[in-house]
Amino acid sequence: METKDWYKLTFLIESDSEEIIICKLNELGIFSFSFEYLIKNENKKEVNIWLPIDDWDESSRSGLEKIVSKLLNINPPKNKFFKWSILKEEDWLTSWKKYWAPELIGNHFLILPCWININKKFKDKQIIKIDPGAAFGTGSHPSTYLCLEKMENILFSDKKVLDIGSGSGILSVAARLLGAKEVCAVDNDYLAINSTKSNFQLNFGNLNKLNTYLGSFNEVILKNQLEQFDFVLCNILAEVIKGMIPNIYKCLRNNGEVIFSGILNSQKDEIIKILIQHDLKLLDVSTRKDWACISAQKASNPT
Repeated sequence: METKDWYKLTFLIESDSEEIIICKLNELGIFSFSFEYLIKNENKKEVNIWLPIDDWDESSRSGLEKIVSKLLNINPPKNKFFKWSILKEEDWLTSWKKYWAPELIGNHFLILPCWININKKFKDKQIIKIDPGAAFGTGSHPSTYLCLEKMENILFSDKKVLDIGSGSGILSVAARLLGAKEVCAVDNDYLAINSTKSNFQLNFGNLNKLNTYLGSFNEVILKNQLEQFDFVLCNILAEVIKGMIPNIYKCLRNNGEVIFSGILNSQKDEIIKILIQHDLKLLDVSTRKDWACISAQKASNPT
């Protein structure tokens, strides 16, 4: 199998800048990154970003530096703030591992990196195994945490579930663990689809009850006539969510529910307004740090 080399970009930020960096990286389609606390200075964090060499030429890398500099309102001396290095594929996978540890989410879930053996004290948890090589979502981001926390209190037994923007497949795996009879995962990145399949296989030993679709949600939903879902899970950016709401309504059965995450607190009122305009009844809003999770329901007899 062909292997890839990777750029690793490292720089330091104030701890309270973490959320805006995460939001911008997601907006740019960059999902391989980590934050590490500095032992000597708790107010700062080290940001590590991994980028495929084939996709990031000198101009692209310089553009990313400018975006980050503007975001942080800094004007760093050249080669003093941003540190670039090159990693081989195997070194990239190894470097990822040191940033991963088992993580408890809510009352019932444990996200478990696939190379770590489970501690006996966690044997009563719902275990979601994740392969770090995929690097499309680990459960540690507040938006993913909120979504999983919401899911654990829902009865998924014998339900049909749609996961929009599946990424690592963490929400698809969770839905299946909670009893979903069928899970449909949609993502516009083939690497994410491969990651979803890989992690589903890792957890269940097969791909039974999983259907994957590559492409944008609005195109996939029409092309494949996906409909009558009991639950829709949507953990992506608010700006993208806005354009999906009409078709999410169409693919839900009557009384079906949708869980939106990936929404900043400052954006939640606008999203709620659009939901109400499209006959989706607001059920609940929960928050974690600067992020919000919104659940809504398609009414049987919309007004």
